[in-house]
Amino acid sequence: MELDHERLDVYAAAVDFAAWAYQLCRTLKGMDRPTRDQLLRASQSIALNIAEGCGKQPSADRGRFLQIASGSARECGAILDILKRCSVLDGEAARKGKDLLVRIVAMLTRMIERGNQVREGDVVYGYVNENGNDEERGQPAAGPNAQ
Repeated sequence: MELDHERLDVYAAAVDFAAWAYQLCRTLKGMDRPTRDQLLRASQSIALNIAEGCGKQPSADRGRFLQIASGSARECGAILDILKRCSVLDGEAARKGKDLLVRIVAMLTRMIERGNQVREGDVVYGYVNENGNDEERGQPAAGPNAQ
Protein backbone atom coordinates (compact mmCIF):
# COMPACT_ATOMS: atom_id res chain seq x y z
CA MET A 1 0.00 0.00 0.00
CA GLU A 2 1.26 3.45 -0.91
CA LEU A 3 0.50 6.94 0.28
CA ASP A 4 -0.51 9.49 -2.38
CA HIS A 5 2.84 11.24 -2.53
CA GLU A 6 4.75 7.97 -2.97
CA ARG A 7 3.28 7.60 -6.47
CA LEU A 8 4.75 10.94 -7.63
CA ASP A 9 7.91 11.01 -9.77
CA VAL A 10 8.94 14.25 -8.08
CA TYR A 11 8.78 12.58 -4.66
CA ALA A 12 10.88 9.64 -5.87
CA ALA A 13 13.44 12.06 -7.33
CA ALA A 14 13.49 14.03 -4.06
CA VAL A 15 14.16 10.86 -2.05
CA ASP A 16 16.89 9.88 -4.54
CA PHE A 17 18.51 13.29 -4.08
CA ALA A 18 18.27 13.07 -0.28
CA ALA A 19 19.96 9.64 -0.39
CA TRP A 20 22.65 11.01 -2.74
CA ALA A 21 23.19 14.01 -0.44
CA TYR A 22 23.39 11.72 2.59
CA GLN A 23 26.20 9.75 0.93
CA LEU A 24 28.02 12.98 0.07
CA CYS A 25 27.59 14.28 3.62
CA ARG A 26 29.34 11.20 5.01
CA THR A 27 32.53 12.57 3.44
CA LEU A 28 32.20 16.11 4.85
CA LYS A 29 34.08 16.65 8.09
CA GLY A 30 35.69 19.34 10.19
CA MET A 31 35.31 22.78 8.66
CA ASP A 32 32.63 21.47 6.26
CA ARG A 33 30.36 20.30 9.10
CA PRO A 34 27.97 23.33 9.03
CA THR A 35 27.56 22.96 5.26
CA ARG A 36 26.98 19.23 5.70
CA ASP A 37 24.26 19.85 8.28
CA GLN A 38 22.56 22.44 6.05
CA LEU A 39 22.66 20.11 3.02
CA LEU A 40 21.14 17.28 5.06
CA ARG A 41 18.31 19.51 6.32
CA ALA A 42 17.59 21.10 2.95
CA SER A 43 17.71 17.81 1.01
CA GLN A 44 15.28 16.17 3.43
CA SER A 45 13.05 19.25 3.36
CA ILE A 46 12.37 18.71 -0.35
CA ALA A 47 10.79 15.27 0.12
CA LEU A 48 9.13 16.17 3.42
CA ASN A 49 7.38 19.24 2.00
CA ILE A 50 6.24 17.36 -1.10
CA ALA A 51 4.72 14.67 1.12
CA GLU A 52 3.06 17.18 3.45
CA GLY A 53 1.76 19.32 0.58
CA CYS A 54 0.22 16.34 -1.15
CA GLY A 55 -1.73 15.61 2.01
CA LYS A 56 -3.60 18.90 1.64
CA GLN A 57 -6.72 19.53 -0.40
CA PRO A 58 -5.80 21.45 -3.54
CA SER A 59 -5.39 24.93 -2.13
CA ALA A 60 -2.95 27.67 -1.34
CA ASP A 61 -1.58 25.40 1.42
CA ARG A 62 -0.55 22.75 -1.11
CA GLY A 63 1.12 25.37 -3.28
CA ARG A 64 2.96 26.81 -0.29
CA PHE A 65 4.46 23.41 0.62
CA LEU A 66 5.49 22.80 -3.00
CA GLN A 67 7.10 26.25 -3.12
CA ILE A 68 9.01 25.48 0.08
CA ALA A 69 10.18 22.19 -1.46
CA SER A 70 11.30 24.07 -4.58
CA GLY A 71 13.15 26.62 -2.45
CA SER A 72 14.91 23.83 -0.56
CA ALA A 73 15.98 22.27 -3.87
CA ARG A 74 17.42 25.59 -4.99
CA GLU A 75 19.16 25.93 -1.62
CA CYS A 76 20.76 22.52 -2.17
CA GLY A 77 21.94 23.69 -5.58
CA ALA A 78 23.62 26.71 -3.99
CA ILE A 79 25.28 24.46 -1.40
CA LEU A 80 26.66 22.25 -4.20
CA ASP A 81 27.97 25.40 -5.97
CA ILE A 82 29.76 26.46 -2.79
CA LEU A 83 31.24 23.00 -2.20
CA LYS A 84 32.45 22.86 -5.80
CA ARG A 85 33.93 26.39 -5.69
CA CYS A 86 35.77 25.49 -2.47
CA SER A 87 37.16 22.31 -4.12
CA VAL A 88 35.34 20.08 -1.66
CA LEU A 89 33.18 18.55 -4.40
CA ASP A 90 34.44 17.63 -7.86
CA GLY A 91 32.67 18.74 -11.01
CA GLU A 92 31.24 15.32 -11.88
CA ALA A 93 29.68 14.83 -8.44
CA ALA A 94 28.29 18.37 -8.46
CA ARG A 95 26.81 17.78 -11.93
CA LYS A 96 25.10 14.57 -10.79
CA GLY A 97 23.50 16.32 -7.82
CA LYS A 98 22.54 19.35 -9.91
CA ASP A 99 20.94 17.12 -12.58
CA LEU A 100 18.64 15.64 -9.94
CA LEU A 101 17.84 19.10 -8.58
CA VAL A 102 17.06 20.57 -12.01
CA ARG A 103 14.61 17.71 -12.61
CA ILE A 104 12.99 18.19 -9.20
CA VAL A 105 12.63 21.97 -9.62
CA ALA A 106 11.17 21.53 -13.12
CA MET A 107 8.53 19.08 -11.86
CA LEU A 108 7.68 21.23 -8.83
CA THR A 109 7.39 24.33 -11.01
CA ARG A 110 4.89 22.54 -13.26
CA MET A 111 2.91 21.32 -10.24
CA ILE A 112 2.78 24.83 -8.78
CA GLU A 113 1.77 26.36 -12.13
CA ARG A 114 -1.01 23.82 -12.59
CA GLY A 115 -2.36 24.55 -9.13
CA ASN A 116 -5.33 22.30 -8.50
CA GLN A 117 -4.93 20.04 -11.50
CA VAL A 118 -3.88 16.42 -11.53
CA ARG A 119 -2.77 14.96 -14.84
CA GLU A 120 -2.75 11.34 -15.99
CA GLY A 121 -1.48 11.07 -19.53
CA ASP A 122 -3.49 13.48 -21.67
CA VAL A 123 -6.43 13.68 -19.25
CA VAL A 124 -6.62 16.69 -16.92
CA TYR A 125 -8.81 16.65 -13.85
CA GLY A 126 -9.77 19.81 -11.98
CA TYR A 127 -10.52 19.84 -8.29
CA VAL A 128 -14.20 20.36 -7.49
CA ASN A 129 -14.70 22.26 -4.25
CA GLU A 130 -17.48 21.75 -1.72
CA ASN A 131 -19.71 24.24 -3.60
CA GLY A 132 -19.58 22.10 -6.70
CA ASN A 133 -17.45 24.66 -8.56
CA ASP A 134 -14.46 23.74 -10.67
CA GLU A 135 -11.56 25.42 -8.83
CA GLU A 136 -9.76 25.98 -12.13
CA ARG A 137 -12.56 28.01 -13.71
CA GLY A 138 -14.87 28.89 -10.82
CA GLN A 139 -17.79 27.35 -12.69
CA PRO A 140 -20.02 24.40 -11.94
CA ALA A 141 -18.15 21.20 -12.68
CA ALA A 142 -19.09 19.01 -15.60
CA GLY A 143 -18.55 15.32 -16.20
CA PRO A 144 -19.36 12.07 -14.49
CA ASN A 145 -17.57 12.94 -11.23
CA ALA A 146 -19.20 16.34 -10.79
CA GLN A 147 -20.91 16.90 -7.49
